[in-house]
This record gives sequence, C-alpha cells and structure tokens, in this order.
Amino acid sequence: MTRIVLLVSLCVALTYPVFAQSKGSTHKTGEKPPPRAAQAPSPVRRPSQQRRSPVRQATPTSRPLVGSTGSILPPPLYTIDSPSSPTPAKGSTLSHILKNQLLRVCVRADIPPFGHFGNRVLTGFDIQLAREIRVQLSVFYKKNLRISWTVINASSRLSSLKQNNCDMVVAAFSITAKRARLISFSRAYLQTHKVILKKVTITRKLPVIALVRGTTNGQKLNGSVRFFRNYSEIINAMERGEVDYAVTDQPIAVHMLRSVPQPYTIQRVLNHKERYGVGVNKNSKILLQAINKALLALAQTGRLAYLQRQWL
Repeated sequence: MTRIVLLVSLCVALTYPVFAQSKGSTHKTGEKPPPRAAQAPSPVRRPSQQRRSPVRQATPTSRPLVGSTGSILPPPLYTIDSPSSPTPAKGSTLSHILKNQLLRVCVRADIPPFGHFGNRVLTGFDIQLAREIRVQLSVFYKKNLRISWTVINASSRLSSLKQNNCDMVVAAFSITAKRARLISFSRAYLQTHKVILKKVTITRKLPVIALVRGTTNGQKLNGSVRFFRNYSEIINAMERGEVDYAVTDQPIAVHMLRSVPQPYTIQRVLNHKERYGVGVNKNSKILLQAINKALLALAQTGRLAYLQRQWL
C-alpha cells in the first residue's frame, strides 16, 4: 500500500510543470517571469471629440468677506449705500425738482443769525439748514440737487409759496394756525420764545415799539407801534435812539444786543413760544413728506443740534 502512494505522488510531481505551461499563468522553477508587453497608448481625442463638462455660473452670495486669518471683513466703504426712496408721482412738485435737479428756496437776508449776507454770501442758520435738506433729498432719491436762492422779506413769505415762486421757504417762519390755513408747514425744527428788548433809559411819554411787518407779536405793549421792513432798519433806529422797545425772537434779540452800542437789555421773556417750520405750497404734499423725513434724519444724526450750537 505504501508503494502505491509513493508511485502516485511521483507521477503528480512529474506532470505539474507541463500542466503549468499549458495554462500560461506560471513559469518554470528557477526562471524569471517574462516581461509584460507594453500597452499601446490610448488615442488622443481632438478638441472637438473631447467631452465638455457644463460650466457652472457663479452665483452671487451675501456671505461676508473672510480674511486670510479667518476674520470677517467689513464691506468696502465705497460700496455701501442707502436704499433709494420710491419714485414720486409724476406731475408732483418733488418729481419736477428731481427731474430738473433744482430746488428753489426762498430765504431772508435781513434776519441774522438765521439769514444775512456775510462777505456778499448768504449765510446763517436757515441758509445752512436749507443746504442740509437739499443734501438729504439728494441722498434719498440718488440725485445731485442744486439750490436756486430767492431773497424775500417777512411779509412776502406766504405770497411766495402761493404764487409758486419757490418750492420751500426757510426763513424763521413761525408756525401759526392762521398761516397753516394758507400754506403747509413741516415739523418744527426750532423752538424759541418771544422777548422784549427795552432801552435802559426812556424819556418819551409815549414809548416807540418797533416791529417787523409780517412777523408775530405775541404781546401788547403801551406805546406807539412803528413797523419796519427788516431787523436791520430796527437796529439802525435803535442806534439813533428812535426806538424804546422791540419785540422779537430770543436768538434775534441776542444778535441785536451785540450790534447796537446804545444801552438796551432784554426786559422780559414772554410765555409765547415760537416754533419754526419749513413752509411749502398746499399742493406739495409729497415734497412736504420728504422734507419731514430729511428733518428727522438731521435730528437723529445730531446734525440739527450741531447747527443750533454753531449759529444760535
């Protein structure tokens, strides 16, 4: 039995190399495997034959800019802008202003520190306020508005608006119920009081009371009322000693005291309050809304208070 097993094992060992060669998967013992045949290069596709992957369009993103260190960067200052206000209705006063890029403003030049000529240039609180309103309207509606100035006096403020000689009046214009029936007023941008200026020594039996025609009085005094066209005429009359009393708003009175060498003083501050507003025509409702928005923006940013400190 043992001999039979040995004989079978010997036969298997002798036939194994022949079987391996017939399959082509092995090599003879002690020989190196034959080198692999080099593969033929794949044909190069022409540009027209190459498959083109679809190009993805870049989509805008609202993600903040990120710096190299991973910190979030603020947007560049020159790209920041406020949203534009809605386009006003066609045919409105504001639409006409934006189309022509011109804002017509009526002011007074006889009422320092609100409006007067300094070195032949209009200057004062109301003048600067009108410029600030123009800037705000330019920002709201993305227009570069210019101002056309018209100098008026106190008594022509109402008629200038009713006759459409200007778009708005900024001229120490006190808000009263009587005036509000004829024109429209913005929200008040300044509140002050009426005061009485008195000459220190009065020798007349019937004192002379100076008033500017077209202004509010707010106080009845015993004396002879004399009307003047502007405060410059009153100051000249005070210098000549022709006026014993003058009734005016407190900021104007302070300026008059500085301008007159004669001894005058503020005798009394009246309870009558004066609230200044921007006047517009009754039909300029959209413009009035824009002016109120501009005044609110000036107040909220502190710009309005700054102008008051600067001029008053």
